[in-house]
Amino acid sequence: MNKYAKIRNDVRNKIISGKYKPGTLLPKESEMILKYNASKLTVKKAMDELVNEGLIIKRRGSGTFVKGLSTEDIKKLKVVNQFQGSSAFFADKVVESRVLVFEVVKSEPEIMERLGLSEISDLYHVVRTRLIDGDPYVIESTYMPVDLIKNLTFEICSGSIYEYIEDELGLTIGSAHRRIEARKGTDEGLVELGGKSGDPVVLVSQVGYLSDGRTFEASMNVHRYDKYAFETVLMHKN
Repeated sequence: MNKYAKIRNDVRNKIISGKYKPGTLLPKESEMILKYNASKLTVKKAMDELVNEGLIIKRRGSGTFVKGLSTEDIKKLKVVNQFQGSSAFFADKVVESRVLVFEVVKSEPEIMERLGLSEISDLYHVVRTRLIDGDPYVIESTYMPVDLIKNLTFEICSGSIYEYIEDELGLTIGSAHRRIEARKGTDEGLVELGGKSGDPVVLVSQVGYLSDGRTFEASMNVHRYDKYAFETVLMHKN
């Protein structure tokens, strides 16, 4: 992981955990340079990303402060930061997994490219429907390298795969690249999700990375259009 990302994540963690409370004046740039043994440019890049995320605000002549965040904002940020998936996002609800496919397959060219593989490898292919309080929420189709995500089983896939990766395998999930688009749903998928024929769906294509940079998953998730929302923060730069 790049040094600026480590600085960004450390400050973000302190904001999410409550160590840096809303209104807190963050350490000066010069102090961060010494603390993280980083260049001025690296520290600035880390802080700029947190500004773009809406977590901090720079006030000319005063310094950099933590912005006020609602409880719901903190909840969402914890999910993004910890990368725990549905089980963490809906921690106050009953989250279940209906495993539709669990198999080991040889990597196809498209998946090899998404996973950054240079040669044909064995992959877990897992398709499951995630249910929230008994209602279908998303159909997940995921590929993971067998030699990295070791000893995955059908039973594990019935729960939280991310918890298994971090708690049992001792790996740290770091980040992801997501692409979100809307499409017309297939009849088969809409039946599984409890939608109506002809309904649109939201497709979320994701490539996940461990904290050491290794790619651990490539997935395509299908959401009902009326059960998915995406929020972001837009900043106007003067």
